[in-house]
Amino acid sequence: MKKTVLCNIPMKEKVDFSVYTSDDQSLPVSGKAVRYPINSFLAETIRPDDEIKVILLVKKDQYGHYEKNTEDFCAELNSVNASIGATLDINIIDTEFEETKATHEYLLGQIVDCLDTGTHILADTTYGPKDLLVVLFTALHFAENFLDCSIDSIVYGQASFVDGQAVNTKICDMVPLYCLSTITNTLHCSTPDKAKKMLKALLSL
Repeated sequence: MKKTVLCNIPMKEKVDFSVYTSDDQSLPVSGKAVRYPINSFLAETIRPDDEIKVILLVKKDQYGHYEKNTEDFCAELNSVNASIGATLDINIIDTEFEETKATHEYLLGQIVDCLDTGTHILADTTYGPKDLLVVLFTALHFAENFLDCSIDSIVYGQASFVDGQAVNTKICDMVPLYCLSTITNTLHCSTPDKAKKMLKALLSL
């Protein structure tokens, strides 16, 4: 199966290992310590005949932490895949850490250019600056609407912190949030009150 994995790479100096749990049967996890939640999920879901294009979304911090974090992700994914044998094609899209219109538009264009038609998309939104999530969701909507792609999973590694250490780590499904981001596009109402009632009706389904 053709799959595309998108993962945001963090800019922080150290990405700690965590063992992630899951309350969602559609998001199985390996139970092994990983730096990136998506790799715990992929360990349980990828198959030997899968063709996986990996797209790493990298914001270049001034200290160069992104370089080691990118290497760590690749090493971790290759370790996960060692006993499975899926075909991996790793691509890196890096942009400067700048909150500008030009940077956002460039990143969106690069993501779209890297997506294959008809692929099954999985994404990890755990790390990265806030603008990255907006750009990623926009790219996913484009892929779904115009590239015949399916958005299978969007994972987020949730954690609480005690004395700087992550605890109670688990994987959450962000697909409902992704769908929520365009729900208002389906509304066509003549008055504000009708629009509010329609929105509440849709949310109650």
